[in-house]
Amino acid sequence: MKKTTKPTFESRLERLEEIVALLDRGDAPLEELLALYEEGTTLTKECSDFLRHAEQRVTTLQASPIQASTTIDTPSTTDDLPF
Repeated sequence: MKKTTKPTFESRLERLEEIVALLDRGDAPLEELLALYEEGTTLTKECSDFLRHAEQRVTTLQASPIQASTTIDTPSTTDDLPF
């Protein structure tokens, strides 16, 4: 059985850029534009959550570089990330 992988931050951002371009063109039917907008808002939230988590990790590392390896909650895989 093939394991499905979660999209990366970069792939989410790339898709978001595609959606923005499609919405800017504005030549799709209204229903499609609404679906794209909805997908875009979901991707925006996921990217924001990822960046917030990354910022927390950096802040923790900067605050206590010696203790960071024992105090930071580092996911073992991207499956453990909060998005």
